[in-house]
Amino acid sequence: MVAASFHTERTLILRLLCSLVLLVLMSTSVLHAQDVTAVASVDSNHILIGDWLQLHIDVHHPQGITVRFPFLPDSLNGIEVVRRIPPVVSKSGDSISESASFIITAFDSGMHIVPPLPVEYSRAGDTTKKYVQTLPIVFTVTGVAVDTSQAIKDIKPPMTVGISFAEILPYLIALVIIAALIWLFLYIRKKKARGEPFLPEEPPRPADEVALEDLLALEGERMWQRGLVKEYYSRLTDIVRLYIERRFRVMALESTSDEILDADAIRSLESGPKDLLRDVLIRADLVKFAKFQPVPQENESSLVSSRSFIEETRRIVDQPKQETVPEVSA
Repeated sequence: MVAASFHTERTLILRLLCSLVLLVLMSTSVLHAQDVTAVASVDSNHILIGDWLQLHIDVHHPQGITVRFPFLPDSLNGIEVVRRIPPVVSKSGDSISESASFIITAFDSGMHIVPPLPVEYSRAGDTTKKYVQTLPIVFTVTGVAVDTSQAIKDIKPPMTVGISFAEILPYLIALVIIAALIWLFLYIRKKKARGEPFLPEEPPRPADEVALEDLLALEGERMWQRGLVKEYYSRLTDIVRLYIERRFRVMALESTSDEILDADAIRSLESGPKDLLRDVLIRADLVKFAKFQPVPQENESSLVSSRSFIEETRRIVDQPKQETVPEVSA
């Protein structure tokens, strides 16, 4: 093991010497870049195996210089690049300082060398690319002394990672869906227990509004003009009967014309609308049961009378019946 360690350190020293020789050979180009300097540094020259170390590259140059920092691969001579931090620029008079940082580490104990790093730059108005290099940096990595008499354990405790909102969001959505399903189940069961419909029913439209629309549709069909006189009066009386049933609570669809006219709600009407209804029902009965053939004016009059009957009776407000109190004789 001693021989292997010595061989490794000798190899690193030879690399360092070669880097120094390379810097001497490039001294001519460096002299031309005296106004652009690049310095590499680390926070410490001794770290434990696996620890993080910050590598800084500071470039100082006058204005009019564009700098491009070197790209460090993920692995460099046994050195691992953990993170790359974007450059920071600061100005002081005519001088500009740019600094880029890298987080590095190593998992092999011994001496490690950060090789010279070339920094590319160019001047304004000149497309020629020039370079200035940093000096190599040497740092050592030491292992952790292992006490074989103790139980095996981690060098450092596991790092805790905070939980982000994006990680919690799917669970929140699932919780909301489950809560909604539970509420829907309880809502349906409650509705069924009460015998109520699952969805609220739409409030019924006013009887007169529906009847007037049906009369307008019947007029547009022009049934009696096409010879369908009997069918025309059947539709007409069905519209009127349905209106009476919904408006006056009279079973008009299942009653004869006489029974409808004899109902209390109809008899209490004024003579005008009552006469209109009588004319429509009687004429319809004659057509349907006595094969009566009315003239066109009578067909039109039946539709007009039906519409007038609905319009006049829809404004009637039901009055509550007043109970009569018998007089008490003294």
